[in-house]
Amino acid sequence: MISGITKDTPAAPLLRGARQAGLILLVALVPAVLAALFHLRRPAWSRDQAMVPEVAWTAVQQWRHPVLLIDARSAAAYEHGHIPGALLLGTNPGDGGMVAVARAWQPGTRLVVYCDGPDCDAAQSAARRLRRELGLEDVVVLKGGWSAWSEARKQGR
Repeated sequence: MISGITKDTPAAPLLRGARQAGLILLVALVPAVLAALFHLRRPAWSRDQAMVPEVAWTAVQQWRHPVLLIDARSAAAYEHGHIPGALLLGTNPGDGGMVAVARAWQPGTRLVVYCDGPDCDAAQSAARRLRRELGLEDVVVLKGGWSAWSEARKQGR
């Protein structure tokens, strides 16, 4: 007996229907939540927050497919020095860097984004922006950024 409702009261079928509706809702929600959490093609909001893989400069040098280097630092830092062939993405979305990247990118080309060094988050942010705005999936971040490349260059690698 639930709150004075017995089998013989008029509210009993209503209560039974509510319980069945609740059970059906629960059965439908469990797979929906699991699919949202574990689906291979998760929505953009979850992909935008994910860390982009980092690779070392020595690994980039060994790749056999084309690479497009993207500098995510400021224009002043880029003018002071950058990896040869790198395009300036820039920190301001309106400065035309995204258009330059879109024009330079070819299918099969991997984008390698870098910023100042290991403590700089601009490369991660720029890589996520490239994925989101241009729909490019083959994007990685240069581990250690400009400082790692400079150090490797000094050591002749």
